[in-house]
Amino acid sequence: MANLALGIDTGGTFTDGVIWELDKRKILCKTKVVTTRHDLHLAIDNCLQGLLDQWPDEYNLSEIKMISLSTTLATNAIVEGQGAEVGLIQVGFEPDGPLPTPHYASISGGCNVRGRITREVDLEEAREAVKSLEGKVEAFAVSGYMSIRNPKQEIQVSRLISEMTGCPVVTGHQLSSDLGFRERTVTAVFNARLISLITNLIDAVKENIITRGISAPLMVVKGDGTLISEKMARERPVETLLSGPAASIIGAMALTGLKEGVVVDMGGTTTDIAILQDGRPSLNQKGARVGGWMTRVKAADITTVGLGGDSLIKVSSSGELSIGPQRVFPLAWVVDQFPQLLDELKEIWEEIYFPLENQPTTILVYIKDPVNLELSETENQMLELLKGSPHTLFHLGRKLQKSPELIPWKRLVNGGSLHRASLTPTDLLHVSGEFDRWSREAAEIGMNIMARRMSEDGQAFIKAVLEKIYYQVSSLLVEVLAGCREEGLSLEDRGASFFLQKIFGQEKDEKRLIEFSTRVNIPLIAVGAPVGAYFPQIAERLNAPLQLPESAEVANAVGTVSGKVIERIKITVKPGEHGGYLVYTPAGREGFLEMEEAVQLGRKIGREHVYKKAENSGASDIEIMEHREDKFTNLYGFVPEGEEEQNRLFIETIIEFSAVGRPWGDDN
Repeated sequence: MANLALGIDTGGTFTDGVIWELDKRKILCKTKVVTTRHDLHLAIDNCLQGLLDQWPDEYNLSEIKMISLSTTLATNAIVEGQGAEVGLIQVGFEPDGPLPTPHYASISGGCNVRGRITREVDLEEAREAVKSLEGKVEAFAVSGYMSIRNPKQEIQVSRLISEMTGCPVVTGHQLSSDLGFRERTVTAVFNARLISLITNLIDAVKENIITRGISAPLMVVKGDGTLISEKMARERPVETLLSGPAASIIGAMALTGLKEGVVVDMGGTTTDIAILQDGRPSLNQKGARVGGWMTRVKAADITTVGLGGDSLIKVSSSGELSIGPQRVFPLAWVVDQFPQLLDELKEIWEEIYFPLENQPTTILVYIKDPVNLELSETENQMLELLKGSPHTLFHLGRKLQKSPELIPWKRLVNGGSLHRASLTPTDLLHVSGEFDRWSREAAEIGMNIMARRMSEDGQAFIKAVLEKIYYQVSSLLVEVLAGCREEGLSLEDRGASFFLQKIFGQEKDEKRLIEFSTRVNIPLIAVGAPVGAYFPQIAERLNAPLQLPESAEVANAVGTVSGKVIERIKITVKPGEHGGYLVYTPAGREGFLEMEEAVQLGRKIGREHVYKKAENSGASDIEIMEHREDKFTNLYGFVPEGEEEQNRLFIETIIEFSAVGRPWGDDN
């Protein structure tokens, strides 16, 4: 019997799926379907059906050992402010800045840096705080000052909330053992906000696989590319932040066999860049920053830019070209879905429509009615017209007897009630014949309209768009590889754009007195649906060795089934307040007279705890690795050689444990 895995990645534009043979590490079948963002259940259903329609006769569904899922749902929800309303109870401190929820209360309590309770929590005060938030929120987060040194008060308050409300409750110490109570608080709030969203997605996947007779366990990709069980994903959904980009890195490694390189994933919405070293992605040790909020979620160190196959191509009224960061439906796709729009695009071409602010090819598509938004008469009329069918902005102007420039569409688009379609790089691939999935005629008309706006012919316009894409991706890669992002620098800010233009510009002058160039010393691994159209040119300009793996278009889905379960915890031993030593574990703190006694207890608890975490995350064949670091300082600065030992002052011992396991078992 074979060991198979089913991988699904739900991206912003496409949902990808693969059937992967685990032992031979190869794809048996693959599919790519449009992500129906208003109904993810439908996208998953279409993806699964696409895979089963190709199912090889020699295999049986019972040979599927696991299903694995990566998603942008958590990241998008944080960025767009979606998810459950969360009530935050802060123990022992007041807010020191903005919070990611308007529903919060601070109560007395707290402990010091050594974990000693300095003020007992007032449970009656906590009870009143919870009552003040009941009815306004669907979940709770509890964050206590220095709770990673002693979680007692967080646990007391969380138990009280559970007894009073029955709502999901998240505590900060469960999610991070790192210092930084503000970041830990943000992480706890986000985790509470995401529980219902991730639960709904997991339920949709499970419903689809069960109805098809598949009984394998479901795993979910975390932001660092490792896997957790569906149970743990339901409890710690915040760990799925940046899940999709992390899966692409793991997938790129699986498809190429390379352990070193720079992975570039170009999708429909974004281009993500990460460095692969020693067979794993570099991690952002401080925590992932999402939607402007710093968290304590360990995630791959990924640089993202709003440039993809479905990025909006804009030409200003003065003829200036730009691409992204907004994502829109391609004209080729929307006309394929609604063929009557082709006549509306032809109408724009014939009328020589030249708006000052809007793009001439703008089409508006109805998505949903707005919530808690008072609409103007014109906005209500627009929605009624668009519920029947999408229309170009030009056509809407005629229907409403208004200038298209005066139609108030932007608020409805920003609120998610409408979505735009317009010219995109995907359309230009239809024109060139490199992609032929939808309406080429619509893409050609849209391209000609925009070329005329730029006072160019069609070929010159396509060339200008390609040059813009080459430049944007190449310069971003230089920033990442040169370490500019780590220093908080931008090459554009430093006036280096002049040199970047000379390096990556198309025109080469044989009489130029000086040449500028780059050379990338590690492979450029490009994955994603459109990379074949762009990256040969980008690699040439960077002087980079290029890897375009077979099945690059479904690398994310391959990554979902190629990762391992890895759980980590950290145990700290420090000097006691009045002598002796304190060991800090996930359960609390304990004191010892002798240091090695404290270390041995820490090792015992650490190994047991990390093993249990890996087991709960669905791992089998678990291996535990341990790293100990003792930190000392010299009492008197310079110490003569040979006298270091007696002049050392102990600071702390940190023991890090990693449990690594296979995400599927032979008995599944």
